[in-house]
Amino acid sequence: DAAVAVGDADSARAAGDLAALGVASGPCGAASLAGLRAALSGPDAGERRTALGLGPSSVAVLLSTEGTAANPRTATDD
Repeated sequence: DAAVAVGDADSARAAGDLAALGVASGPCGAASLAGLRAALSGPDAGERRTALGLGPSSVAVLLSTEGTAANPRTATDD
């Protein structure tokens, strides 16, 4: 198990990335992607991946219960 906090800019960026893939998600819904990125990248990422038992064949399921209509604010509004 793990937990991570992400900022508004990271969530907005993740929402934009999901939109580019055809997934309609607002920043709150996209926070799961932003959190996964924060947990699995940067300094000590290898140690965190090992501690979580994640490797090249691992699959992550991201839940988004918010669409773009729930929060129409975009990364360019900041």
